[in-house]
Amino acid sequence: MGKALGNFGSRVGSYVGMMSDQFFDYDTPKMVQIKSKKVGLINRVVQICVIAYVVIYVLIINKDYQKRDNVEGSATAKLKGVAYTNITGAWDLQIDDPTPYNRIWDLADYVIPPQQTNAFFVMTNMVITPQQSRGICPEASDVWFGKCQTDADCPAGEYVKTGNGMRTGRCVPAPWRYKDVNKTCEIRAWCPTEYDMLPRSKTPVLMEAKNFTVMIKNSISFPLFNFSKRNIRETAEKAYLRGCMYDPVKDPLCPILKLGEIVAMANDTFEHMAYKGGVITIDIQWNCNLDRHRDECLPKYRFFRSDDQHAKIAAGFNFRFSKFYKVDGKEHRTLTKAYGILFNIKITGQAGQFHFIPLMLNVASGFALLSLATVMCDIVVLYLLKKRNIYKECKYQNVNPVTDDGYEVPTLRSFSKSDGNSAIFPLRRVSYDGNSMDVGKRYATAYLDSTSDNDRNS
Repeated sequence: MGKALGNFGSRVGSYVGMMSDQFFDYDTPKMVQIKSKKVGLINRVVQICVIAYVVIYVLIINKDYQKRDNVEGSATAKLKGVAYTNITGAWDLQIDDPTPYNRIWDLADYVIPPQQTNAFFVMTNMVITPQQSRGICPEASDVWFGKCQTDADCPAGEYVKTGNGMRTGRCVPAPWRYKDVNKTCEIRAWCPTEYDMLPRSKTPVLMEAKNFTVMIKNSISFPLFNFSKRNIRETAEKAYLRGCMYDPVKDPLCPILKLGEIVAMANDTFEHMAYKGGVITIDIQWNCNLDRHRDECLPKYRFFRSDDQHAKIAAGFNFRFSKFYKVDGKEHRTLTKAYGILFNIKITGQAGQFHFIPLMLNVASGFALLSLATVMCDIVVLYLLKKRNIYKECKYQNVNPVTDDGYEVPTLRSFSKSDGNSAIFPLRRVSYDGNSMDVGKRYATAYLDSTSDNDRNS
């Protein structure tokens, strides 16, 4: 038992000794000059690539010598446009009474709500249910949970799921023919219920909305640099705003845009999008170099559709609103299910200005990247070249002055070959069978002897 404990203690002691030796080791770099055109070429190529990356990409293209600030801002929209619609006799008419749709439309009719922050909505299609009043009437035929066969299917006091009102307890004839629905539950609601059918099967009612215009007023700032600006040119006059129209090539700074052109630049057609509605994002980008004149800080517009235009269920964009009025003291309303395009205005961008600290950080990072050349050259020298063993002798050396008797400081010696060229070998004094010799001389002698043999053979 005591012997086993002794062995265990000795093993633990040896492990502790090994760990302490490793812990108290010290590594120091060693300079080795290698006369190799291949390695030298790799070293210079990597260094040139690193310097080119820092100068061209980091400093010139990416401008990482600048301090950055994100844009802050808001936008408002002012629309203009008038249209008259008369869909009586239209080729794709699918309702019996088009009268509510034959009318004049101005911005108070189609811009809902009148004002929003960073957004605006334009109604392009609609379902109008006029002259509604509170009363009792059949549930709409297209409400799935409103259909019935007998009064027992319509328990009084219950609300119709996804319906328009509360059941009275009676099953009555449906207000219109819809698939196989003949009867629906009678309800207390705004009557008559909505007939959810767009007036035309292919064309939006307000197709003329494509010619409506919007003026976007955008104010931005970069607080870090105390810089502020608008998307309307500071030198612009009223006459310019009355006559200009945005064009990405001819007039990219005009703040007035046609709705039809916005949809086209979002890669869609107005007729297609206006029929069921949708969402478009207007991205105003402010990317400014404040080392230049403020007049060069200009916005760029980007347009894209935000919703899924290929959705098979619940596609488009719509909502309902009402206009109330009284007739003989009784409250009435006109219910409108509005389809249209919601334009969201997004403001993005950054500004940069020269600052000493980012410049120094990026230059220092570039110098640090130069060490990649050393790493790559070491890989080539130590693992790929034919004379890698000789190079390893030069690069790696273990020194223990306490235990190495007769230790000499290693140097690099050059031995001449018969052809007059030279080769570099490591010199280290070691002991072989009690006889001291120089490792470098052993390599050199072998190398020169092999060279002489080759000369003799030739």
